[in-house]
Amino acid sequence: MAGWGTSPLLVAIPLWMSFGRAAAGFKEPEICYVLDGILFLYGIILTALYCRIKISNAKQAKAGTGQPKQNVEEGIYTGLTPHAQDTYETINMKK
Repeated sequence: MAGWGTSPLLVAIPLWMSFGRAAAGFKEPEICYVLDGILFLYGIILTALYCRIKISNAKQAKAGTGQPKQNVEEGIYTGLTPHAQDTYETINMKK
């Protein structure tokens, strides 16, 4: 049973599968409260993960171990050239 403590996914799957039976006993307002609680926790978890990524990127940039910034010449538009011909051509209207 040591596997249950190491993987939150193994705990979440049975809870998710039994939620339908538990939700059947709730009335409509209680279901909304439960779903609001789930969304609230989801928002907190995503915010914590976002902050963790931002902090780790800031530490890497400060230490100089992050990805080097691209030069202007090595940008994403390198190799693209403008069209030599205009997209719209004028129609010669001879009378």
